Parts: sequence; C-alpha cells; structure tokens
Amino acid sequence: MAWLSGGTLGTPQNLGHAFFLGSAVAFAFYTVAMRRAGLDGLHAAALAAVGDFLLYMPIYWTVVGATSLAQSAWTDIALQAVVQGLLTAVISYLLYGRAVSILGASSGAAFAALCPAMTALMAIPVLGQRPGTVDWMAIIAISAGVYLVSGGRLPGRGT
Repeated sequence: MAWLSGGTLGTPQNLGHAFFLGSAVAFAFYTVAMRRAGLDGLHAAALAAVGDFLLYMPIYWTVVGATSLAQSAWTDIALQAVVQGLLTAVISYLLYGRAVSILGASSGAAFAALCPAMTALMAIPVLGQRPGTVDWMAIIAISAGVYLVSGGRLPGRGT
C-alpha cells in the first residue's frame, strides 16, 4: 500500500514508512514482554504511560521548547492530556493488555493489525473519504490475515 501510494525510494515519505515499521516492531516487543512478564492490562498500561512520559517529555521540551509549552492555552494542554494521556495511553493499553491476557499474545497482537483497516473504513462515514483499489486490497489482506491468525478456518477445511 505504501509503495503504490507514491512512496518511491529516496523520498521523505520513506522516513514515515520507516517510523510505522519501527513502531510495529516496538509494539510487538511490548506485547511479548507484557505476556512473558505476566502483567495484567492495568499494570502494563501504567508502565507504558509513565515510560512514554519519561522518554518523550524531555525530547518535546528540548525540541519545541519550554516557552512554547508555557505559552499554550491551558485548555489545549488539558484536552491533549485527556485524549493522548488518558484515552490513548491508558485506556487503549488497558484494553489491549486485557485482550492479550484473554486471547494470548499472537491473537491479541493480530487484532492490533486491524487498526489501519478500521481507520480506513471509519473514514468513509466520518470524513466522506472512499478507499482506492489498493486500499481495499490492503484492507482485505489485513482482515484475512487477522482472521487466519485468530484461528479462523478456511472454507472446505472442516469445522
């Protein structure tokens, strides 16, 4: 999908693609480590949220600058804290951790792969954007992969 959407080698898009690939690998490590450590969703979410804060806040503070953060409206900061801090970091990790503890690491991680497909499908009613042919092919391939990894049976292969 990235290749057919104009992502030729040597363009700035390749950096974004590399970041997506890197984040997928990091999330796979997170899933395996969480499962092996025997952490439940709440503890894993707390560790991930605090770790993310400790890692990214100094970088943000250095790159953007303390004055930029101090000049931001408190309502903007509060909104970002709720959305990114509570909803994204805590609740999503909590639910993901619960799914991994119930389904296992491989099946739980497989459902995370549905995020791009679900985002593309949600863009239809929310943004009025229709996926192109390549996007539909990617959605079908991702969905079929998740179905198979989650233990779905192929037609004609028994019950």
